[in-house]
Amino acid sequence: MKHNDYMRAAIEAAKHAEHTGGVAIGAVLVDENGEIVAAGGSVVGLAHDPTAHAEINAIRNASKRYESSDLYNLTLYSTLEPCHMCLSAAAWARIPRVYFGAYRKDVDESLFDILGDFSDEAEGGRMNLREKTHMKVQGGILENECAELLASYHDGPHHVEVLSPEPLT
Repeated sequence: MKHNDYMRAAIEAAKHAEHTGGVAIGAVLVDENGEIVAAGGSVVGLAHDPTAHAEINAIRNASKRYESSDLYNLTLYSTLEPCHMCLSAAAWARIPRVYFGAYRKDVDESLFDILGDFSDEAEGGRMNLREKTHMKVQGGILENECAELLASYHDGPHHVEVLSPEPLT
């Protein structure tokens, strides 16, 4: 399999997440033999968990499968440029390669906006995983197809008014 094939698997995870009420963002982890070993979709609203991003869910699934937080021999594919939390989680899991489809700017220029010239591709090179091994981050794999998944993102109920909780007594 090639990069496009793995990204298509991430696209399927995104479609599954959307079909079940989540957001159309998907991720898969691939081992050194080319086998897809874990997948995840973005279910932040469904899970009432702000960390339930596609990449985090795929990392959680792989960690459970391997009973380890060290996922050094795996490669992460995500349909959207990872946010800072997800990129950091990949670094903490020691995932050395991250490939993504759409850039955040393809979906919404203000999405996870960072002042200055910031890119995951440059940031990954600064993340030291172990013994001078740096993360490789590359975007643009099936970029348009991945961006189309989120074309209607702003039309859905993804951002809701936060209600104040009942006071504690």
